Amino acid sequence: MIETRTYEGGPDELAAFASRVWHGTYAGKMMLPLWDARYFDWQLLSDRPGGRDFLVTAYDGTKLVGSLLGEKFRFRLHDREFDATMGSWLTVDPEYRRQGVGKLLFEEQQRRHQAHDAKFNLGYGYTGSRLSMGPKFWATFPANTVVLGHVGFWARMLDPATVSQWDLSRRDRIGSRILGLFQNHHPQPRDPAAYRPYRPDDLPGCLELSHRLLDRVDLGYVWSGERLAHQLSWGDMPRTLVAERGGRVAGFVNWYRLNFLGRFPIPAAMVDLMAFGSLSLYESKELLRAALDRMKAEGVKLALALRIASYPFWPLAQTGWIAIPREFSLICVRMDPTFSLDGARRMHLHWR
Repeated sequence: MIETRTYEGGPDELAAFASRVWHGTYAGKMMLPLWDARYFDWQLLSDRPGGRDFLVTAYDGTKLVGSLLGEKFRFRLHDREFDATMGSWLTVDPEYRRQGVGKLLFEEQQRRHQAHDAKFNLGYGYTGSRLSMGPKFWATFPANTVVLGHVGFWARMLDPATVSQWDLSRRDRIGSRILGLFQNHHPQPRDPAAYRPYRPDDLPGCLELSHRLLDRVDLGYVWSGERLAHQLSWGDMPRTLVAERGGRVAGFVNWYRLNFLGRFPIPAAMVDLMAFGSLSLYESKELLRAALDRMKAEGVKLALALRIASYPFWPLAQTGWIAIPREFSLICVRMDPTFSLDGARRMHLHWR
């Protein structure tokens, strides 16, 4: 008998389950993030208030057969603030598909959202391949599901030769080779010493800059100090580079490493947060170059960042980032179907 309950296991079990199912379903057919135990430990399982409230899993006896995982965030839509969740990793063991496991997971998530007065769950569905199962699943709940738009990435190759071999399609491999002829493979700031790693006493300044990102959007995170500190520094998982001016944090770039599987795995960097504050265009570009320089030194082959309204166009475009097609749907699953998302067009989110 299948039952749903809060995930109480460790990161190794969760990573092994997700890897086995996603790899078996999609490997060689579409680009695939390879979430490992360290990632899950940082993102979902490390201790913090309410950290496991929305970690819903399905078991057949002692066997893990499904997961629908989310994390609570404070959101602002125009002038309204409320709790909701950011989620992903809808995973069902192939042996248990078409047995209602996904529906059980959704119903339990809906119950928990309503109990915690969390309005919705936001996630991404890949639409670049007809094989992608997530958008099809959520379309079976039309009363709850709203597609808020389509998003793509900014991409910056740091090793074009490797990326051009990694791409799954022949067209993309040719495009990467051509693009690599025109990009600076070794982006460096003029003064690398002007940018330094994040320190805990930078948190108030980073928090202020993060809140100012909401001025550019309709819907976005209202970062708390505790959650932002976890985002910016936790063991060796996230990296954050800071620009300091007059003894104060003037801007920062935050990213983490994650392997992506195409024809083979490559190390990539996913930029989660960029805040340039009052930095000039030149200073913003220098901060980005400094971050790219650090990524390359750590062996990163490709850097990615969401194309969203909270990040300015010119610093990215002028440091070699390329806008790639919008192949993800931003899927909002309203746990209260009457909750209005009118006017939610410009976003401040990260990719999960």
